[in-house]
Amino acid sequence: MLAGSVPIVLPLRAQVVETAPNTTVLPTPTPAETTSGEGALIFSPAAVPLPADLTATGNGLITGQFGPNPGPFQYAIHLTLRGAYDDNIGLTHMNALHDWFVEIQPSLLLGVGNLEKQDQFLAAIYLPSFYRYDEHSEFDSDQHVVHVLGGVTTGNWTLRMSQDVAIRNNVVLAASSGERSSLGTTNGRTDIDTYNTRLSANYNMTPADFLFTELKMNRTHYAAPLISSELYAADLYLNHGFSQQFVLGFGVEGGFNQVDFPTPDQTLVQTNVHLNYTPGRQFSLDIIAGEEFRDFENIARETYSTPVFVISAVYSPCESAKIALTANREIYNSAAATAQDYVDTSVNALIRERICKPLYLTLIGGYEHVEYFNAIDLPMPLPTLRDDYFYVQPAVDVVLTRFWLFGGYYLRRQNSGSVSTVGFQGNEFGVRTTIKF
Repeated sequence: MLAGSVPIVLPLRAQVVETAPNTTVLPTPTPAETTSGEGALIFSPAAVPLPADLTATGNGLITGQFGPNPGPFQYAIHLTLRGAYDDNIGLTHMNALHDWFVEIQPSLLLGVGNLEKQDQFLAAIYLPSFYRYDEHSEFDSDQHVVHVLGGVTTGNWTLRMSQDVAIRNNVVLAASSGERSSLGTTNGRTDIDTYNTRLSANYNMTPADFLFTELKMNRTHYAAPLISSELYAADLYLNHGFSQQFVLGFGVEGGFNQVDFPTPDQTLVQTNVHLNYTPGRQFSLDIIAGEEFRDFENIARETYSTPVFVISAVYSPCESAKIALTANREIYNSAAATAQDYVDTSVNALIRERICKPLYLTLIGGYEHVEYFNAIDLPMPLPTLRDDYFYVQPAVDVVLTRFWLFGGYYLRRQNSGSVSTVGFQGNEFGVRTTIKF
């Protein structure tokens, strides 16, 4: 996940609002991929493409003086600064607090190998973010994010690994005041650490058939008294390319979901269909869709099943325009000690147009629907709640030089739910700048 300025609200009812998620909607990696990103640009924290980021090393304010990089080692240093006014920094239903804040985000990339082709490479990026508020210093937050990516392509094999670590302190809970009190987080904030590991292999059996398999581990740790969870899963897909443009496959995924008390541990199985359609460089569509079946420890409740999917589409009608869409439907564990899970369905989109050589107009938006269900059958079951959240962010960015951009944005966020006290709305106005050194 790259850094940016759209605070995407994770599902409510004691879920966490990330204060520095990605501003760009990137296609979700799929079993059909043979690379792990769009060249070196996957490492850039810039809101729009910087010409200096077409290569990982060089072309910056300082490194541009060194000439081409002759060695196998790659490096890049960026600095992003953001200043903004937010009229609801606590995401509350009533008594909203407003304040000015700044975000300071340096980034350091170190790598070896070809980070543009990503055939033989290993790279790590460190992305800390420091938030400081003018009048409400109790909302100050330090966040540390590390991404590690590596890959090897040899013969018929493509091997990939990734490790993401995020340590965030004092982030805002999107929950009602009553919920925060019952959770023991009366100030509405908590600490959260996430660890995500993926190991994948792609094997070309024939010119038209390939196998894809992946091992993954996701750990989410909240500060007490919120509950933490771990997911260990593996999947296997068999894909057939009917042409260079059309791939169809079938896959299964199995996993074990360990959750803190009182939510029972769970096992899951998914049966999925995979479709990839890429008629040319202008358009690509990738769909993984199927059904997930969840069983609960000690038969705490009957099997729960629901459709799941991951969809990504990118359309670039010309060199200066890009339209991207992602849609997801997945099951997660609630962080509240209510023995509940939830189904999260979300859609996010980006429209970006380069009006002239230095000027970009961007519109980002998204919608998220959350439905909770009980993980334990009780004589008096807890109510299962719903939440609906959307955001929209228009932005203007100007590439001043090959290594420096400056822009401004407006962000609107709004949430409503089956309980009125979870509703909130907020407006944020800000400016931002990124420099590659």
